Amino acid sequence: MQRNEVTASGDGSVAAGGNIQGPVFTNSEIHIDLNCEPILSSTRWPKVHAVDALKLGIHRTRTVGDRLTLPPYILRDIDKDIAKRMKHISVNGGMILLTGDSTSGKSRTAYHAIQRCMPSHTIYAPPHGARIDQLCDHLMDSEVNPLVLWLDDLEGFLGERGLNTTTLQVLESLGVAIVATMRDELFEVYANSHPHPSSEASRRIGNRLLRTVEPIFISRLWSASEIKRASDSDDERITEAIAHSAVYGISEYLAAGPALMEDWQRAHRVHGHPRGAALVQAAVDLARAGFSEAVDISVLEEVHHRYLSSPTLITESWDDAKRWATKVRFGVAGLLVRGEYEETWRAFDYLPDAAKRNEQGGGEIPDFIWQEALELCPDEDDRWLIGMRAYMAGINEYAIAAWEPLALNGNGSAASNLAIIALEMGDRKRARYWQYMEAQDEFHTSRITYNPEVPLYDPETGYISTGAYRDGRRVGFPLHKPGVGAMHGIIAGAEGVGKSNHLLLILLGALQSQKYTLFLIDWSPEQKHFEAFKGNKVAYHLSGNNLNSSLAALRGLVRIIEIRKEKGGYETPQSDTPGIFFAIEEAHRLLNSSREAASLCLQIAKEGKFVGVSLFLTLPDGSLRSFGGNAELQTVITDSEVNVGCYMGGEGLQMMRDASAMRNNEDFKDPYE
Repeated sequence: MQRNEVTASGDGSVAAGGNIQGPVFTNSEIHIDLNCEPILSSTRWPKVHAVDALKLGIHRTRTVGDRLTLPPYILRDIDKDIAKRMKHISVNGGMILLTGDSTSGKSRTAYHAIQRCMPSHTIYAPPHGARIDQLCDHLMDSEVNPLVLWLDDLEGFLGERGLNTTTLQVLESLGVAIVATMRDELFEVYANSHPHPSSEASRRIGNRLLRTVEPIFISRLWSASEIKRASDSDDERITEAIAHSAVYGISEYLAAGPALMEDWQRAHRVHGHPRGAALVQAAVDLARAGFSEAVDISVLEEVHHRYLSSPTLITESWDDAKRWATKVRFGVAGLLVRGEYEETWRAFDYLPDAAKRNEQGGGEIPDFIWQEALELCPDEDDRWLIGMRAYMAGINEYAIAAWEPLALNGNGSAASNLAIIALEMGDRKRARYWQYMEAQDEFHTSRITYNPEVPLYDPETGYISTGAYRDGRRVGFPLHKPGVGAMHGIIAGAEGVGKSNHLLLILLGALQSQKYTLFLIDWSPEQKHFEAFKGNKVAYHLSGNNLNSSLAALRGLVRIIEIRKEKGGYETPQSDTPGIFFAIEEAHRLLNSSREAASLCLQIAKEGKFVGVSLFLTLPDGSLRSFGGNAELQTVITDSEVNVGCYMGGEGLQMMRDASAMRNNEDFKDPYE
């Protein structure tokens, strides 16, 4: 299949992996002159209070009558925390990053915050790919102060000549307030993955940068209090969105995502746009398979024919199909949106996300799409993601095809996964081969020891470290996530894989933060795992495998949660209002001993996150049996979108897949029962 190579224009190609030839611009109306050069003149930059939201990239909503304006802004619960951060960087400089799903309201929330907190600041919104290093030089020689640097879709600004740790430090020293947004999925890929040395420059640069930034998460779905505030509005667009708020986030509904979805679904009908629908389906399925980058239109043209199987539908011409699929609807986006390169397109972000959530336009991904996704992506990180998507979908063939080149190139994690698949398929000889390949990776097979001289808690990021990557960077996660609250978690695996040691590292990190108190229950027969905490008296409500004392501790914690909810002020753990880390070693023994224990844990899991209470359990696996038969507790704790799931040992990969299948399929049969 022929691949058309298109030269990227501008430093934006750093972020996209292309060649650098000339400047990129996305909004020439405000900030770029006719020569396509960024305007570095403060006299041309507007004040925050005078800049229009739509010109900063805020999604349009559908129009109502002659209304061309956005609906009124509805306060989000997170706005108070955002305002505190905004006021700090407005005076001291620094960066604030809002993350969340596509059309979750990140940009609108950020815009509202700068209007409230920095109305008199000058604002500069450069195009994707702009040379931030050049901006730094300009600001050193000018008196643009105070300044807001608006970086919507941050991934488009990362690069050696764009935003990196060096330019961030320079801008902060100049007192610049950097306000950025980024899709949560991309943030996770950039910040929490460990890019191979061969990965594109922007991935490595972005990884280093984003690991220094604590994001503020903007939830796609609105809370009850947010919906209550929205219900006070008389704007019919908001009223309509509230009616769908159980399924869609109000922000994404207002941004016409569902309407785009309906257009796509209706296109399959007679006198519709069946060829256009097939074109969109191809792009959506590529994204669902793990390849979400824009693809050359010639690829989509070739692939989409495979979806045109109904002999009863008369298809429109290719030009009509392309025109229909790329037409901008409701002033928001088309079903296909432009990529960084000429004549490249990808599915509007909402469509694959909705297909995954609601199985509209979903179903099984065809074999030819998996093959195409693998052919399109040379990047190691992309192959890893495609392999994971395939494995999670139960399609081992393409997981093997994705991971095998990585394993043969020395990636022990890929080799370990391939050994697991071989064992699932009953091929012990092949499993032994991949286990041998895994053993050749010294990093993957080495034991990571605890170094008391290296702090486990990083106060800048809020992360607790539990290991290290190949390049020495620490692996970890936050116990509290802005916009989500306290994070719960499970550490699952067979006996002897290191669950207890992993939990101990997290406990030590929580102590080092000086923002948490510990409540510990040990239901293991040995009663040895929390000896150090007992001896030093640094934990509360320590309980052995005694049912009465364990239930008393759980009931006491529920009362604490109720008191905290009444008093308020415990949303974000601080030294004077500490969070509570409640850990239960071998929790399956307790949960199977008492239905009340499972019920109390469920109450803690559902209500504790809003008052700084984290619940962590060590379990043999993620089965319903391990949760004492309480399906709701199982579902809440294993929700990987908001909680931590550490699946360890040889069965860890299968447990992660099974947990995902359990959450997404009501008819899922628990494999451990």
